[in-house]
Amino acid sequence: MLQGLLLACLALGSGIGWAADDLAYRPPELERDVQFWIRVYTEVATTEGLLHDEHHLGVVYQTVHVEPGATPAQRSEQLDGLREHYRSILGRLAAGASDLSAEERRIQLAFGSEASAERYVQAMDEIRFQLGQADRFREGIVRSGAWEAHIAETLGHLGLPPALAALPHVESSFNPEAYSKVGAAGLWQFMRSTGRRFLRIDDAVDERMDPFRATEAAAQLLDFNYRLLGTWPLALTAYNHGAAGMRRARDTMGTSDIVAIVRQHRSQSFGFASRNFYVSFLAALEIDRNPEKYFGPIQRRPVARFKEVEVPAAVPVADLERAVNVDRSRLAALNPALLAPVWQGQRRVPQGYRLRLPDDAADWTREQLVARLAATDPQVAQPGPTPLSDPLDYAVAPDGSIRIAAAETLSAYADWLGVSATRLRDLNALRPSAPVVMGRRIKLDFSKVDRLGFEQKRRDYHQQLQSRYFAGHRVTGTELYVSRSGDSLWAVTQRYAKLPLWLLQQYNPDLHLGALRAGVKIVVPKVEEVPVV
Repeated sequence: MLQGLLLACLALGSGIGWAADDLAYRPPELERDVQFWIRVYTEVATTEGLLHDEHHLGVVYQTVHVEPGATPAQRSEQLDGLREHYRSILGRLAAGASDLSAEERRIQLAFGSEASAERYVQAMDEIRFQLGQADRFREGIVRSGAWEAHIAETLGHLGLPPALAALPHVESSFNPEAYSKVGAAGLWQFMRSTGRRFLRIDDAVDERMDPFRATEAAAQLLDFNYRLLGTWPLALTAYNHGAAGMRRARDTMGTSDIVAIVRQHRSQSFGFASRNFYVSFLAALEIDRNPEKYFGPIQRRPVARFKEVEVPAAVPVADLERAVNVDRSRLAALNPALLAPVWQGQRRVPQGYRLRLPDDAADWTREQLVARLAATDPQVAQPGPTPLSDPLDYAVAPDGSIRIAAAETLSAYADWLGVSATRLRDLNALRPSAPVVMGRRIKLDFSKVDRLGFEQKRRDYHQQLQSRYFAGHRVTGTELYVSRSGDSLWAVTQRYAKLPLWLLQQYNPDLHLGALRAGVKIVVPKVEEVPVV
């Protein structure tokens, strides 16, 4: 167990600082939410759940037992019946009934200072069910022992707070095989779109499923979120809601105070999961620090031990199995990132892959493996990490304008909007030959397509652009470049192996790269090609 985890966060908007030795601090205004999640994680198993108010987590109507063999339809029918029961109670409270039952008085008291006829009416449509997690959380504490040393080392290498090691409790209960219904996978629950920016994800390898590689990717994402947003509450919430979404929330609210954002920010995408991500993390952190208090004596798994050797060329797994003299089933257990087509012989183990071997296996160097695999073509590839989560905001502003992003054109806007490019030029007083300039704002015409439809087409365009690029490239690090007099943005991208302009913009989301001046500090990603299997 990682004892004495410390959450070292910078000052919140309220002015309260996070001292390195003050892990116990958490916003008093969010304490009832933290206690709700502690209850979910330690008292309520997956055979039951809490029926509660969506916004006031201190209002828990009932603990509901869930029949293990019940079908989704039967469970829905059970919950709908209970919701109707509590809607009836809330209706009586809203009407000012005086002959209250003990149950009705309990609910009235639970709302506390929020109790009012208007609030009761609102609550009638906000009765939510939360499945318990206590058994899963306990199993997660046991499992966490296998990776806690690597997580601590990875966080320490980037200078990140050790407390972040508790995050997989929230994400996956430390289950490296976890899949969510929306497609997030692995210990750190990466979506494919974000994951492939940090990890190799193709039809041979999915590094989201490797808890070691995924840990390194998650640390880089958290580090980036913090550098972009400036506080750990926002950076952590961005892990769920996205960096662009949290920048928008911060800018809309005019504050970095997590309490104000959680309680007051309203947007279609900032739903229950995003609002509760930070408080659920605080609850997980509290339990991780004091597991015996909640679960009694508990024994974590021993630290996972193994050896690694770089695969020098694209090699059939059968050849590797013979070369290293390790049974395929043991190799498969140690290398969960390699997908079924590899183990079935349909795809090769990729060049540069860091093959994990049992700790009791022979020590191998890359050169020794090259010699043993002489029948293959041992071309060497340098494996590499990690680009970052897209921080750009592709949403339309309230005035119907957008900020022009790299790789976007007027004709693309016209196509997504179903209008002519001439119409957009007229709307923005652009001359026929004038180009759109990255970083400037442009007004759009939504007479044919609504804003949400345009935003979706815009995001799809950028995701496809990025997916194609990252299928053959990987970012290995960054360096700082200071622009000189006479520099152009095109010259900068050419100097660094024809770096895509959109990628440079992602690493510098707050710089107006369209108007480059001397002395501007630019973070430049270093890119290498990924060997094709």
